[in-house]
Amino acid sequence: MDNRPQVVLLGRLSIHGETLYKALQNVCTVKWIARKSESGTDPVRLALRLVREFFRLWVTCRSVPEAKLPIVLVHFAGLDAIPAFAVRRVTGCKVMLYAVGPEILRERKLAHTSLLRWAVSKADVVLCGSRKVEEAVRGLGGTVTKVLPAPFVPLELGTDGKKEFDVVTVGSLNDAAKQRLLVEASEYLDPSVKIAIVGEGPQRQYLKTLSRQHGRNQVSFLTDLTPNGVYHTLRSSTLYVQCSHDEGMPPSVLAAACYGLPIIALNGDDDPELTEVYGLRPIVPEDPYAVSLANVIEGAMANYSALLRDVSNNREALESYSRSWPSLAATAIFS
Repeated sequence: MDNRPQVVLLGRLSIHGETLYKALQNVCTVKWIARKSESGTDPVRLALRLVREFFRLWVTCRSVPEAKLPIVLVHFAGLDAIPAFAVRRVTGCKVMLYAVGPEILRERKLAHTSLLRWAVSKADVVLCGSRKVEEAVRGLGGTVTKVLPAPFVPLELGTDGKKEFDVVTVGSLNDAAKQRLLVEASEYLDPSVKIAIVGEGPQRQYLKTLSRQHGRNQVSFLTDLTPNGVYHTLRSSTLYVQCSHDEGMPPSVLAAACYGLPIIALNGDDDPELTEVYGLRPIVPEDPYAVSLANVIEGAMANYSALLRDVSNNREALESYSRSWPSLAATAIFS
């Protein structure tokens, strides 16, 4: 019988959720209540989803002895906190929120901000993906916070054959992610340079319109893919671009580094996470503007062989980090 601490992970079926679920298996007994990402705002569907999540959480918590009640870990602070707090009220379980970045750092409507203030103030603990996220959580009223950087799980390094894209970025399409910089940079690149923007979000239509305004057909907008779909796209690409550190540290950045993609980070010199926590060596443009980004992309493609040493170092750093993460997680969650 497994006597390790128990965690119920409530989150999305995404590369974020899958990576966290796999990493937690090295720390505790974990059950993942996962759902697909939903971009719609249908109030009836939303209410039904919250009710379903409540009952699944309640059944899971009731299935274990009271003395061993699991910790409910809500991945992404927001609406999912509602069923978690409801279950805590009837079972006495502990509720933690894991704030990784986008939902905390991006610009929000007043109603969303009010929801976050309520959620982080009610949680037993708010785990924060970085010091910057922790600062924002405390500004929203969170009082009990701990920093737990995003996990990394070593990946199979098989390739998918030919490269479909020269440049790729993955993430929610919102103001914080700043994918518009990559779209604008396409104007200064040769039309043969193929760019993939993976994800869904409120700025999808704006970004597609912006791409057409630049008169190029080189930017492909891929829908919010499954984790395997994201991995396939990364393996089929040459360079990864991280447009903004205001979105936190997406696991896709770590996966890209593992697959051997050089990482271009527009704010890499202002983001100690990349270098100090994960040990990555990003390529940093001179300034956070489209022209500079285009110049760096062209330079990296022309001198790709010169980057292979950094690529190898990135892989070794991630292997080391993956071995240290279970200890960081156990301390943050159970101490």
